[in-house]
Amino acid sequence: MDIRKHYPKDWVVLQNRVAECFRGMSLDEKRLFIMATPLARTTKISSNDRVFISSSDFSKECGIDLSTAYTALEVATDRLFTRFFGYTTTEGNRVKIRWVNKVVYLAGQGGTELYFTDEVLLLLREFDALNPYTKYKKEVVLRLKKDYSLDFYHLAKKHQTMGSFQISLDELFEQLGLPESYRRIGNLKDRVIKPSLDEITSNTDIDLNYENIKRGRSVIGFKFTVKEKPKPKTIETGRDEKTVDMFFKMRSEE
Repeated sequence: MDIRKHYPKDWVVLQNRVAECFRGMSLDEKRLFIMATPLARTTKISSNDRVFISSSDFSKECGIDLSTAYTALEVATDRLFTRFFGYTTTEGNRVKIRWVNKVVYLAGQGGTELYFTDEVLLLLREFDALNPYTKYKKEVVLRLKKDYSLDFYHLAKKHQTMGSFQISLDELFEQLGLPESYRRIGNLKDRVIKPSLDEITSNTDIDLNYENIKRGRSVIGFKFTVKEKPKPKTIETGRDEKTVDMFFKMRSEE
């Protein structure tokens, strides 16, 4: 299946296992990755070819000031280069691979060059029953500003057709890469869950709510409910543009 035909560059399409790379990333790293992957997916580049993200595009698409974007993009570029993922072969060998094999921050041009590894390029282009994926519009997530809103949004879109999903505390900490300082439930809710869900509900195409899952008096996890917001209805006037223009012309000649 030709994925590029169905999902152009304004869509984020990621295998669910690829989204695990967000774990521990800063917000600007996530934004950079989100901007770069559709460009890699919809072109025939190899590990020797660059994906270029300009500071002006980073500023515009993420809704941040251009002067801030220069520094944010440079720092995100440096940090993304340190990220890697791993797997174990059938022989028991442990393999580690960087998401990008080279980065270049072009200070004079105000932009970043990313060179994805061939293994990552394959992951960014394969979507089928064996490689389940999640998709959403790029412009929606890039404007999110809370540290963990993007992570919660991805989880919600992943389970949207089911209407809800449950996650234990340990799973939540693992998937979001949360620091141990959030182990206190009140702190977790006030600093991570509530701000993220409020921002998602206010600024995206879904409503996302949660409730506690308890064992006795202890909270052991959460149930999240996902609802798609109703799409605005278009108003049909019954007149085409020519009819309207003629009406106003006739009125002006009276």
